[in-house]
Amino acid sequence: MVDSIEDKKKKILGNALTEFRIEIDEPGAGVERYYFWVLSFLQSGPPSGVSFTEVHKVSDLYTSSETSSYFGMVEQRKGLQQDKVSQYLATIGKMTKDLFQMIRELRIIDERYSYYKDSKLKGEEGDAAEVSLKSIWIDMVEGGSKNPTSVFGLAQQVGFVVLPDLFFTVKVDIKDEKDKENMSKLVHQEVELLKKEGINRKVREVLERKLYQYYLWRIKTEKEVLQRRNFMLKYLKQHYHVMRMYIHWLKPYFKNISRLQMYQNSKNPNIIAAFDTSQIDLELLAKRPTKDEYHPCIRARFTYVAIPQMAYQQEYQRGAIHTGRSVIEVQSYALTDKDIAAYEKLSEEEDMEILGSLTGAMEALGDELKQYLKEAGEVFKEDKKDDSQDEPVKKIGIFKSILYGFGEMVGIKRDPKKETDDEEKKRLEGWGIQNKKGGAVSAAKTFSYVLYDVFKKANRMPTW
Repeated sequence: MVDSIEDKKKKILGNALTEFRIEIDEPGAGVERYYFWVLSFLQSGPPSGVSFTEVHKVSDLYTSSETSSYFGMVEQRKGLQQDKVSQYLATIGKMTKDLFQMIRELRIIDERYSYYKDSKLKGEEGDAAEVSLKSIWIDMVEGGSKNPTSVFGLAQQVGFVVLPDLFFTVKVDIKDEKDKENMSKLVHQEVELLKKEGINRKVREVLERKLYQYYLWRIKTEKEVLQRRNFMLKYLKQHYHVMRMYIHWLKPYFKNISRLQMYQNSKNPNIIAAFDTSQIDLELLAKRPTKDEYHPCIRARFTYVAIPQMAYQQEYQRGAIHTGRSVIEVQSYALTDKDIAAYEKLSEEEDMEILGSLTGAMEALGDELKQYLKEAGEVFKEDKKDDSQDEPVKKIGIFKSILYGFGEMVGIKRDPKKETDDEEKKRLEGWGIQNKKGGAVSAAKTFSYVLYDVFKKANRMPTW
């Protein structure tokens, strides 16, 4: 069974060290003054505060009945944000589709370019690539057998039946643009060698012309394919960054919509659809920084319910009288920075899931997209990681293990006294951590009670 957010929070925080609860039922009382009093008291130093300078707002939720005027205003603002998000999502969807097309085109270019590279090799691999390129030239440039002047078209005439075999068999060693000037001479030399095999002059002339045209096409198209590939790589990188920019622009809109989203609960007895009712839920997690691993922390939760009642006021003007009820809960904990970060992160899980679905399409392309982007000059975080500083530590650990093993082989045993001292040192360190945590626990209990006690006295409430 998947744990809920509340269950995960409880696992991180554990049980509260102390708990205090304050309920205030006062006509016209709003949560604002109580909230900002607690916030100011937490952040201020003595004598007007407890110096919990690092305050994290964990949650800020608002719920209102559907018939309230505030509900209509919030929904209007939320609709404007949602329209903007829809536009960005449509653009990102189109760009994602284009991204797949670009990857597909790069695959086709790589396949074609492999023919050009392999055709310069010697042996069967080079011959196979050369035959593939010649087939492409006959089909795309000459038009295949449909063109009577093509290699296959001429083969249907008497005297030129052997032309296709000769065209695919003869290979001239022409590698790049530098050989272009001597290409005519190199082709002529290879074709003249066929004279000894009894190939007549007319067939040799046509073969020489066809081979010259083919090699001229191969040199030019190889350059074009390479240029096209470089262009596509740069365009892919630009396209990738534009997509990431749009996704980055979406983040604040998602957060705004999430904050404007009213967390409606039809079972909530405080919210009645026919009444102009509302409820606010706030949560703060304050930390008093220390040099130790554990810090005293105070968790303050506010719940405010407003039930407006229509009545005649001065000058017979009809208005709303709000009867407000505030509930403030103060809890104390001893937490590490890691615990606080994990607790804060839980409130962002929903946003991360939405944004993850946007980048999921790019991640689906996997290593192939990453490889093309690296060729275009993109640097990823994992490539920046430098483990060179860790190497000496790793090597010391390895050599230490080797020396211990070698010593045991030759009869040299480890010093049991030293091992006992190490165990004692670890045990003392464990006690030190417990003592440090004990200090945080004591401070958290003390300051949470000070907050509770001073708050009641400052607001003229009974204390005991």
